[in-house]
Amino acid sequence: MNTDHTQHILIIGGVAGGASAAARARRHSETAHITLIERGPDVSFANCGLPYHIGGEIADRDRLALQTPESLKALLNLDVQIRTEAIAVSREKKEVTVRRLDTGAEETLSYDSLILAPGASPIVPPLEGIEHERILSLRNLQDMDKIKAAAETTDSVLVIGAGFIGLEMAEQLRHIDKKVQVVELQEQILPQVDPEIVAPVEGEMTKHGIELILGDGVASFSHENDLVSAQLNSGKTVSAGLVVLSIGVKPESDLAKDAGLELGPRGHIVVNEYQQTSDPSIYAAGDVCETLDPILGTRTAIPLGGPANRQGRTAADHIFMGNNALAYPGSIGTSIVRVFDQVVATTGYNEKRLLAAGVDFDTVTINAHSHAGYYPGALNVTLKLLWRTSDGLILGASAVGADGIDKRMDVIATAITGKLTIDDLCNVELSYSPPFGSAKDPVNIAAFAACNIRDGLVTPALDLSDDKLQLIDVRPAEMSKIRPLDPSFGAKAIPVSQLRNRLDELDQSRPVTAVCALGKMSYFASRILTMNGFEARSVTGGLALNPDLAKSSNDTPGTTAPQAKPVTSSPAKQLDCTGIACPGPIMKVKEAASELQAGEILEVKASDGGFANDLPAFCSANQYEFLGAETNKGIVTGRLRIPEQGNLPAPVTGGAANNDTTMVVFSQEMDKVMAGLVIANGTLAMGGKATLFFTFWGLNALRKPGTTAVDGKTMMDKMFGMMLPQGTPKLPLSNMNMGGMGMRMMKSRMAAKNLPNLDGLLEDAVKGGARLVACAMSMEAMGIHQDELIDGVEMGGVAEFLAASSRSGTSLFI
Repeated sequence: MNTDHTQHILIIGGVAGGASAAARARRHSETAHITLIERGPDVSFANCGLPYHIGGEIADRDRLALQTPESLKALLNLDVQIRTEAIAVSREKKEVTVRRLDTGAEETLSYDSLILAPGASPIVPPLEGIEHERILSLRNLQDMDKIKAAAETTDSVLVIGAGFIGLEMAEQLRHIDKKVQVVELQEQILPQVDPEIVAPVEGEMTKHGIELILGDGVASFSHENDLVSAQLNSGKTVSAGLVVLSIGVKPESDLAKDAGLELGPRGHIVVNEYQQTSDPSIYAAGDVCETLDPILGTRTAIPLGGPANRQGRTAADHIFMGNNALAYPGSIGTSIVRVFDQVVATTGYNEKRLLAAGVDFDTVTINAHSHAGYYPGALNVTLKLLWRTSDGLILGASAVGADGIDKRMDVIATAITGKLTIDDLCNVELSYSPPFGSAKDPVNIAAFAACNIRDGLVTPALDLSDDKLQLIDVRPAEMSKIRPLDPSFGAKAIPVSQLRNRLDELDQSRPVTAVCALGKMSYFASRILTMNGFEARSVTGGLALNPDLAKSSNDTPGTTAPQAKPVTSSPAKQLDCTGIACPGPIMKVKEAASELQAGEILEVKASDGGFANDLPAFCSANQYEFLGAETNKGIVTGRLRIPEQGNLPAPVTGGAANNDTTMVVFSQEMDKVMAGLVIANGTLAMGGKATLFFTFWGLNALRKPGTTAVDGKTMMDKMFGMMLPQGTPKLPLSNMNMGGMGMRMMKSRMAAKNLPNLDGLLEDAVKGGARLVACAMSMEAMGIHQDELIDGVEMGGVAEFLAASSRSGTSLFI
């Protein structure tokens, strides 16, 4: 510790690490002589904002130049010397030799404490043809100006490297209407993140016209006139008017190396927890140094602005406070990038790094809403959590979505810093109000899922190639019809609501894997199967993370996808279905469309991830005109038009003969009757017809609540009437009814989560045209008279049921 107020502090390099150290040092001493030398013309600028000025999002260039030598002199009394390069350090004399770049003159500057913060420079591989004026890298404001000027003279840009900066550059160049190609040596973009998390971002880039060339690298460059051609390792050649290199950085540590300071295996300066190098009088901060990895206790080098700022602060603190200074704990690599409407973030370790480190770990991926699902605008959050198997210590996480990604990653980064476990994360109390979050935040849900895996309550499905495997699709029937699983998997569609009653359709000697849309229902299904003696697994993340399992009706051979029609008039009705999970949006679209007149347009907003694909299939099934669908910040806006008579679009061929459903409702239990009505409403939404044949105990669902005694009943009929539930309000749960308390709890939970209730589903079914048929024989046996039933119920027998089944081709038993 140096307490001499006349001491000289010399800092090499500005921007994040150096400027932060200088500012903090001045806060400690008003009399210390602080000199900051910078090789370039700008001592402090927002280097993370450079791509956004190229793309025009930051219009004013001056806003990126945070401080000037004059402003730093006035504010902090710093001696700032720009266009000055440090060329040698004499540790014995405590002197640094510098060269004035404008004149070439050399002189020496003395120091008591030296802080090295020269940063890192872009990697430029020694490839043939790479030294060309239209092949550029981005490090400072001057590089930014060159790229911006070059982009104004060409229509095409080739970005080499798909890391964080490469993606920012690709996005911004598309913002100014450039044709953009991205070449990445790895098989995915953002190699720092696991592939299933970056898949939506790859799709987002392709959707916005960016060509991705993955798993290929550049072998050489050539140029002719204003075009640069890159010859790739695969033999392919791609050409553009501008090439931007973004393949990583290397530490500018030659000065430290020549001074004999200890370097790490990749050339970074080795520092201790106070940023001291192997020479106690010399410190290092920022991209040039390596620090502790606080997760596994190894060493790491992470070139980010946040760590650089904090390291500079630590170095200045130690100069004045010694070991009383707050030590720098190390870097965990929390990073985030926006690519059009998708945001992807990561913190800590990914699977690849943990495998390389030989760590025994587990992982889970969940899908949840960015805020309460019933509040408009809720968007999907996909979050992956990794933890150490032995003790549940959180090792890393990544997430992707259109909203709320930064919040979740910051929470988990804090948890990693605090060395929390998955058990701790279950109980982290986060802010909740419908516009901002949910009672169970995605962070909590990921921890719950992790604990379920740890406790053996669910086994993730890792391999679907086993010939003995039985794959079941547990989504609602209407969604299985719109987007069926690929037939090559031989899957059986059994909605989770029907699973308990259809277990006999499965072979208990063979393993069963359940799949749904997002992974939640397949977990429920796996629990049902496991507790009924099956070896069961669940597809983590559902079809959202495993899209290859599903085959859209538009992909079926012989089918024709409905084409978007031009919109020439305003919508007659607008429908907000954001925050509503599948199949809710389709059901609401069906109801709204039925109220429109020929030629009128319906516009729908939905946040359900599959809605953009479901709407065209729905239009085909109902012979509506599909007018298109686009996605903006995770919200799908789709339009359909009610066609004029005689102008109906041709129905999609190659699918099922119809979408009709016939079912026997035998049960009087609330949850089972609800399952039947959900299927019926889905059938109606898909343009089909639904016939529900109520028999024996199921008749109680049709009884009018509070009906007075009916004349002419026998004593036995009256006893049956008193003992059996009278209408939907009295129906019990099939499990956990607990004398009616469980039924009331379930109704309360469903109301709190804005889920449909039994009476509402029954009303929707009747309104949608479902036939409710009461078995005449069962009514006679149970002493129920027709005037005790709700309005609209028909009487029928087995012949009526068989006729309806023959027409529909689908018969279900509830």
